[in-house]
Amino acid sequence: MLNKINKNQGVLAFFGLLLSVAFFFVNLKWLVAVIIMIVILLMAGVYLYEKRKPRNFKDTQKASRILFVDDKDCQIVTNLRRNNFDVRKIDDILSPATDIDVLWANIIFVDYKDVGKKLFGKKEGLGLITELKRVYGNKKRYIIYSSAQNFDGLVEFPYIRKNASYDEFISLIAAEIIRL
Repeated sequence: MLNKINKNQGVLAFFGLLLSVAFFFVNLKWLVAVIIMIVILLMAGVYLYEKRKPRNFKDTQKASRILFVDDKDCQIVTNLRRNNFDVRKIDDILSPATDIDVLWANIIFVDYKDVGKKLFGKKEGLGLITELKRVYGNKKRYIIYSSAQNFDGLVEFPYIRKNASYDEFISLIAAEIIRL
């Protein structure tokens, strides 16, 4: 399967196209000036793009706004709060497009069972997480959070067990923050 083109490759392709057009229409003095400008802009863009990625645990903590959607209490929420993560927990989402907590969050853990029943019936949490993805696209990261079953290969979303260790949650959160 083809890999997705990342932002840096897209920028490089754009500047290559710009350079080709400049070479075709402009004399050599202008072309050198354009090349220098492109190199400077490209270096600045790559630097700023790389700088925004979390590099360590503290950066991950600062960048994470985590929402748990679960009708039951979650020990992991307490553990994450103790370790200075910005975490909220709600029982359900009745309006995915306008819910304040959903708008705030950039990582959303959705329980598979007993949430989303009012909006999605038998689909429950899976219907809710699919709707969140439809509404917000890639602006947020979505994770199925359940003890019901193993979802590997069944859905497009990452999965974590409710009884996973704190370290497993931290690893998943760090991986998803980088993908934002």
